[in-house]
Amino acid sequence: MSTRDQFGPIEYVAVEFPGGKPTSAGFEELLALVDNGVIRILDLEFVTKAADGALTVVPASTFELDDFDLAQFDGAASGLLDADDVATVGEELAPGSVGAVLVYEELAILSVLEAWNRSGVQVLAEGHLSVDELATVLDETENDK
Repeated sequence: MSTRDQFGPIEYVAVEFPGGKPTSAGFEELLALVDNGVIRILDLEFVTKAADGALTVVPASTFELDDFDLAQFDGAASGLLDADDVATVGEELAPGSVGAVLVYEELAILSVLEAWNRSGVQVLAEGHLSVDELATVLDETENDK
């Protein structure tokens, strides 16, 4: 099975840029992760929230930054996120803010999954632990000592 037949873990992260102005912080690092084969961007959507609460999905090129060209992410908007996903993110956005939702595939683990697959191992489950879930478990472990 090649990497084209198998996916690594799929994750997402949603961020908010207060004041309606995205910044370049993070986007150069994101490109470096893609260029180095660490992740694959499956979707990157930018969402604006108007003062009246209306949500709009807009192209990355909508935002002009002095030190970074966000237009290079226009092609990353695949539409994988649906209206319900956008509404969920929009609930968290402050009026006048811009949000970005990144859906990405972790590629670093693919070689491990492929090796297991070649030896007959089957992946039984995959999942995601939120930072809150991890913190709760660590707190409980600390309290047990």
